[in-house]
Amino acid sequence: MKMPVITLVGWQKRFGTEKACAKILANVRWPQGFQCPACGSQKYSIIATRKLYQCSSCRHQVSVTADTLFHATKVPLVKWFWAIYLTASDKGAGFVAMKAVGTVSKETVSSFLPYATRADSANRCFSSTECRSGKSHS
Repeated sequence: MKMPVITLVGWQKRFGTEKACAKILANVRWPQGFQCPACGSQKYSIIATRKLYQCSSCRHQVSVTADTLFHATKVPLVKWFWAIYLTASDKGAGFVAMKAVGTVSKETVSSFLPYATRADSANRCFSSTECRSGKSHS
């Protein structure tokens, strides 16, 4: 499936920073707002220095990337989002797209591509306003 056309400038405005990508990932992960995976509470604070959400009820800490295909990655989210977009735009360009973001090994590409080509959540982010809302979940 071809992705909707988006200009480079449009892509950069929407996905050009780590903060923007993390916000989009949070909106996909928690569409109704943050919910603690340990106790279900929706109250939280953010530990900015560690990029973690901390539940105000049970103090459980969770990253927006935990239990996602981005878990424990050393590659910045901006690079992953770019690779997903390029891969979803033209499935035949998967390896080329992943090489374009750099610092990604062939083994990482091999394990990542099946997820990227089926990434419905990412697809929604590139094609709808769902992930652009920038909702606050305090």
